[in-house]
Amino acid sequence: MYYLSLGPTRFNELQRKLPKMTHATLSNQLKQLEAEGLIHRKEYAQIPPKVEYSLTDIGKEFQPVLDSIGAWGAKYIAYQKEKDM
Repeated sequence: MYYLSLGPTRFNELQRKLPKMTHATLSNQLKQLEAEGLIHRKEYAQIPPKVEYSLTDIGKEFQPVLDSIGAWGAKYIAYQKEKDM
């Protein structure tokens, strides 16, 4: 959801940004998020096929949670580095 919070994103772009995630896993996660109403899937009628994913309004409301997790993660990394010194 973080990458989608930056704007509409195509499947292959997401896959490049998440290299450890398999094609099947990413596809399943996107389908689940769409079913839950958190993301929107837009298909363009063209060849080759083009599909973009974006956050829905309710998905955008999750942004403060993502920001909090990111801030906590940065603090935790700093904590771990300090601890290892």
